[in-house]
Amino acid sequence: MNYHELTMNESKDSTQRRLQFLVICAIMASCFIYSVFISGILLTIQPFETPFPGGNFCYKQLSRDYAASMGLARRLRKDILEAFPEEDDEPGISVKDRKKLIEDKVFHVYLDNPEDVGGAHTRWMSGILVSDDVEKLRYCDPLFEKNPGILREKELHKDEHEREKKASDLFHQAIYQSIDLPTVDSLAIKFPFSDGFLSALILSYKIIPEMRQLAAEKGEDGNVPVVISQCSAGEKSCTHYIPLVKGIDFHAGLPSTEEHLKINTETFDLVEVLKGGLRVVFPFLNPYIESTSTMSSVSDNAEL
Repeated sequence: MNYHELTMNESKDSTQRRLQFLVICAIMASCFIYSVFISGILLTIQPFETPFPGGNFCYKQLSRDYAASMGLARRLRKDILEAFPEEDDEPGISVKDRKKLIEDKVFHVYLDNPEDVGGAHTRWMSGILVSDDVEKLRYCDPLFEKNPGILREKELHKDEHEREKKASDLFHQAIYQSIDLPTVDSLAIKFPFSDGFLSALILSYKIIPEMRQLAAEKGEDGNVPVVISQCSAGEKSCTHYIPLVKGIDFHAGLPSTEEHLKINTETFDLVEVLKGGLRVVFPFLNPYIESTSTMSSVSDNAEL
């Protein structure tokens, strides 16, 4: 029932109305505080030494705010699951178990520090990490078979500006690629994961900057920092790795952050971060958000 309908017959300054308002505010504040608590914002990062497993990484590479990577991970898992719709692919394994198996293999490689690089230009790769040729045949090859259709879709939208596309559109129009990631010494942390907007913000502005600083302090001289994440919604936790050596090998031929910054000088933009958060929390507002972004872009171009 609507709050205003509950109080329409009461005077504007009645004690009962003020009490109801305070109760509603207290409930909303409690929910927000609880969300902040479970997101791990108050936790201290406590790294431990462990090797990054390495393997063949089949991925899509995108440039957009890191908050989008969590939603796109769900689309990636759906793509992978569609490749194995039949239950007799592995007798005795249910769809739920297969989803968990896929989730454990999905990794994100974050290349830049979002405190230095603007959200539209932060680069990351989302994909599935496999350990041998058998897994590559099972998980990666069906994804590569989607590339001709992806290229046709991209051709239809070739005249659209990349900045004006939604993250989901960028994902659909990005082809699947492959790279061998090395097994290397690394630092890692276990961190709470709520699969929500607060987890995305904490990843971008707490975990990644602090782990990159750790890599600079503990890593080999000249090592290029990169953060690799594997998250489980079921277990409500993520494992974040930072290689101490061979960081540039995780860039798949892309330049380091310093070189990337020379090309893209845009820095942290609070408005873009808030828009990214609204896209995640209130997806039904996306058409309005995208239309305002387009109008702003047109206005900027007109001024130029």
